[in-house]
This record gives sequence, C-alpha cells and structure tokens, in this order.
Amino acid sequence: MTEEPEMPPETSQTMAAKASSRPKKGFVGLAIITLVISVAAGTGSYYLGWPYITKQWHRFTDLERQLEEIRAVVKQHPEVSVSTSAASETRMRSMLDAERRDWEQTLMQLRDEIDAELAAAQSQSALRVGRLEQQVDRLLAVDRRAWLGHEAAFLLRLANQRLLVARDIDAAMALLAQADELLRATDAPIYEAVRMAIAQDHANLAAIPKVDEVGLYARLAALIDQVEQLQLAYERPASAMEDQALWDQEVVTQNGSDSLESSWHKAISKLSTYLVIRRSNEEIAALMTPEWAALARQNLRMLLEQSQIAMLTANASLYQQSLQRSERFTSLFAQYDPDRVQRIRGEVQALQHFDIAPQLPDMVLARSLLDSELERLGKQMAP
Repeated sequence: MTEEPEMPPETSQTMAAKASSRPKKGFVGLAIITLVISVAAGTGSYYLGWPYITKQWHRFTDLERQLEEIRAVVKQHPEVSVSTSAASETRMRSMLDAERRDWEQTLMQLRDEIDAELAAAQSQSALRVGRLEQQVDRLLAVDRRAWLGHEAAFLLRLANQRLLVARDIDAAMALLAQADELLRATDAPIYEAVRMAIAQDHANLAAIPKVDEVGLYARLAALIDQVEQLQLAYERPASAMEDQALWDQEVVTQNGSDSLESSWHKAISKLSTYLVIRRSNEEIAALMTPEWAALARQNLRMLLEQSQIAMLTANASLYQQSLQRSERFTSLFAQYDPDRVQRIRGEVQALQHFDIAPQLPDMVLARSLLDSELERLGKQMAP
C-alpha cells in the first residue's frame, strides 16, 4: 500500500501572501467601479448641477483615501487575516452600493424635476407663442386693410388728377375700377360706403358725352387747306387772264372800220382795272395788294389753328372766340371767292355747335369717406 505524500503545512508567509492577493483584486474592482461612477457623474453633471457634483466628488475622494489607508495597513502588516480583508472588502462594497443607490435615486429625482420643469416651460412658451401669434394676426389684418386702403386712396387722387388736368375720362374710369378692386380684396365692411361712392362716380363718368377730338381736329385742318386756296382781291385766276388776252387779240385782228369801237373797248378794259363799282348795300372788303392777301390767309390760318389748340386743351371759351373771329374775317372776302367763302363759313358755324368741354363730376365724396376710414384704422393701430 502506497502512502500518499503529506503536503507540507502552510506557513504563515504563504497564508499572508494569499490574503494579500485577494484584497488587491478587490481593490482593482473597486477602482474600476469608482471610475465608472465618476464617468457617469461627469455625464450627468448637466442635469444634477455643479454643487451636487462637487459634494459627491468629495465623498469619492474620501473613499479613495480610505482605500489607500487599507492598502498601506496591508503592506505594513502582511499577517492580517483573510477574514479581516474580506470584512473590509465587504464593508467597502456596501458603502459603494449605498452611494450608487443614493446616486441613482438622486439622479432619477433630478431627472423627474427637470422633465417637469421642461414640460411647464414648454407649456408656458406655447401659450405665449399663441398669444403673440394672435396679436400678430390682428396687427397684420389691420395693416393689410390700411395698406390696401392707402393704395386705393392714391388711385382715387390720381383719377381725379387725370380728370381735371387732362380730361381723360377713360383713364379716370380705369383708375376708379382698380381702386374698387383693392377695396373689395380687403373684404372689410368699413369700405362699403366708399365703394358705393366710387360706383356712383364711375356711372357719372360713363354718362359724360365723349368729344371726338380726332374728328374735330381733322375738320379744322381741312378748313385751313381751304383758306390756302381762297382767292382774295387783285388775285385774278389764270383762266380770267387768258380770256382777257384772247379778247384783246380779237380786237386787234378786226378791220380798220372797227378801230373806233376797238379803241373804246380798250379804254373800258383799262379803266376796269382801276375802278370797281359796288352796290351801296353790300359789305365792302378792304382793298389789298397780293402781299396783304397773303397776310389775310395767314391770319385765318392762325385763327383756325388757335381753335385746334383750344379744342385739344378743352378751352371752350377760346374755341368759340377763335371760330367766331375766323367766321367774321372770312365774310369780308365773300365777293372775291363767294362759293369757297360760303363753304368755309358753313363749316365754321357747324363746328361752333360742338361742346368740347362737357361738365365733369366732382369725385370728392369717395376720397373724403376713404380718408375718414383710414384715419380711424390708424387710431386703432396706435399703441
């Protein structure tokens, strides 16, 4: 029977070495746990706050200091029993677990508080934003009505200006329609009276008779051409001069027995160029040379051109005065070119019956109503 060799008894040094190796492993684990908790503490510092982090840091520093003291005791007294080391490790673990639970509990409380505060802040912010949006909507609504109203007021002033200065009825009606469209876009009941006044002004403008400026200008231009062809005193036409030359030639070719009669006709023809016999009841035109005849035509032309300018500028009084003067001046030369003078006078009299400046409506009501509403809106917008 073979005897088993007996194991040598453990010496005190071997037991001390085993006891010392176990606490070292425990201390490494504690250090790792401490490091993890420190990292977690750094991560949660944003939520926990710096004062609480500082307090916990001091507590961990105390734990590390206690660990260092235990390590120093173990090194100085290697004979410390395993039970003593295990008790120390258990006590340290329990302390770390207590700190971890305290940390987690505090962290959860802080997280709940922060969540509640964030929810309350979000609710308050939502309420404030809602109130601000309502105020902005009210301000924008008032501002839009006022802005469109001011633009419509500008169009009304422009329409009145076009009507008074240029008498452009079509442009004034178009501007009134644009102003009414802007007020309609506001969809504001405060502008109903203004729109009714604009509609009345539009109807009044549509009822104004339109002046045919192009036609009147063309008729006056045709009269000016007729004046250029008017035959005045001492301007015998070429046909009359040719007839006189043929008559003189006949007289010369007659025989000698008719010489006395021929001389008599020559004398009468010569005297007829110096003497003019008129009836006493006829209007006598001033005798003039060809130069004065040209001046007479120029005067008639200027009177008719003045009528054209007066018609284009809607100056009714000047238009009538120019036509009346041209008619009187033309009648002085009726005996020299009666047919053409009669036609000119008839056309001038016909042109005098045209109303070149019909009465325009007063568009004050719409502008005054709109100005009043805009002033009321301005007071509402004022703080």
